[in-house]
Amino acid sequence: MATTTAPGGLTFAETSWRALGTYVQLGVADAGRLDEARARAEDLLAAVDLACSRFRADSDLTRANLGAGSWVRVDPLLVAAVGAALDAAEDTDGVVDPTLGRSLVALGYDADIGAVRSRPDDPAGVPLPAVPDAWRAVGLQDDAVLVPFGTALDLGATGKAFASDLLADDLADRGIACIVSLGGDISIGVPPALADDDGTGPVDWPVAIAELPDDPPVQTVLLDHGGLATSSVLGRRWTRGGRRVHHLIDPRTGRPAESVWRTVTVSAGCAVEANTATTASIVLGEDAPRWLAERDLAARLVDADGGVTLVAGWPADDDLAAGGRS
Repeated sequence: MATTTAPGGLTFAETSWRALGTYVQLGVADAGRLDEARARAEDLLAAVDLACSRFRADSDLTRANLGAGSWVRVDPLLVAAVGAALDAAEDTDGVVDPTLGRSLVALGYDADIGAVRSRPDDPAGVPLPAVPDAWRAVGLQDDAVLVPFGTALDLGATGKAFASDLLADDLADRGIACIVSLGGDISIGVPPALADDDGTGPVDWPVAIAELPDDPPVQTVLLDHGGLATSSVLGRRWTRGGRRVHHLIDPRTGRPAESVWRTVTVSAGCAVEANTATTASIVLGEDAPRWLAERDLAARLVDADGGVTLVAGWPADDDLAAGGRS
């Protein structure tokens, strides 16, 4: 745990651990409540993992996929997570598609990324494009999910962001101003009693921007509300049929998206919205800057050669700016 005393009587504290197959970073604006916040976070993330993991035989998502074609009773957490994924599909006209589970398995991504990388290289599988508009046929009830027959759900594009927003909102409802990062999907928790009329909070949280977790930051932005996400083709990569592949799938081909952009970072109203935009940008390739600008989403895109494109007011790399402010 690290603590910092700041003007205004705030004492910041932060802690980190691993969950959901990635790193968790949690910061609070009241050091005295860090232990409470972490305990709540560990419980909530454990529940999300049990409901939503594609890699657990006992998860609700695994049961729903095995029961494709029929309604399967599940934890309401999974219903909410699938609902967020369907919203992402709707917002991107299917570019971000939650029914790509079978496509990912065909590429060999059927276990935690560490296990996938440790295997000997296998011959390349036959690409499996998404069933057109299958995401529109996903059914949701309060405590049940219907996965369309012939498909499998994967929440990799929105699942961590959903959990980040869920945790930040939960802690904020408990009066804890916080910042949550799950594998780089970042959400700011603003307690209602501390929020300004425009929803901004009392704390400018510094966020380091880097392509990979261990890379030195190229920039720091400040967030006082909303969310931020980074998607990259550099992190979750493995070898398949003698080729390097990654986990961001173009639903039209069933193959990893062409790497026009190796990394995209977006600031938005919440982590799910930000991650939806970063994933869509990787898939859209050259069309991504226009797509982001039309939605007024501030973004930083890094191309395959390291060139940087800034969209919708994202600050230059040598600036310190309030990336989360409207």
